Amino acid sequence: MKVSRSLLNKIDLLIVFIFELLFLGLALWAVEIGDMGRFFTVLASMVIILVPLAVEKVLKIVLPFGVKSIISMSLFLHIAGGVMRWYWSPTFPLYNQVAHFVSGLAVGLIIFVFFIFLDAYGIRFKRSTILISIFLLMAFFGGLWKIGEVSSDVFYHTYYNDGLSNLIACDFSHTIGSIAAVTVSWLYFLSIPEGEGLYYLLRPFKERKKILDRSKNGSKTQSHTIPDGK
Repeated sequence: MKVSRSLLNKIDLLIVFIFELLFLGLALWAVEIGDMGRFFTVLASMVIILVPLAVEKVLKIVLPFGVKSIISMSLFLHIAGGVMRWYWSPTFPLYNQVAHFVSGLAVGLIIFVFFIFLDAYGIRFKRSTILISIFLLMAFFGGLWKIGEVSSDVFYHTYYNDGLSNLIACDFSHTIGSIAAVTVSWLYFLSIPEGEGLYYLLRPFKERKKILDRSKNGSKTQSHTIPDGK
């Protein structure tokens, strides 16, 4: 049984709502333990995960399934790791690696969406170039992230890194997440009808259905740019 894209989007929104509730719980716990720095970080994250929904509303588009929820999950894992001290808990020895895997996937998909917006404005790249760029950019951002963590440990006496083995494990997890992002992006490519550009992935569901119907009838569609939201 084929699941409709409309239903998948509703699931995506439900997951975001669940993470908003989880973030609220984190905020309350941060206040309870007196960690006001992370309390404000939680509040900022609650706003950030709503940004993709605002973008959809303003531009009258629909982001590919999974983008909104994986962003929420990535932020939650990193913030919860600090608030709940799961980063340093022996109960979750692989927590940091899991968080880096999910963040690699999330940022990789954000980069993919960036290429979709470029396509909508007439700046188009080969699909192979996009996939390679996602992987290379993720390697670059992953390196910056680790530099930030190491700098925090050195200058602010935090404990985000536990030696060389931890550094290698996190980089490996981040790389696997990048590969997952490339794979998911390739699967998105497969869902685009012949003759359509990447912007098809941002179209509202009614527009996609019309395009698919025309495609079945053998007629070609014209390329469009992002609506102005008016």
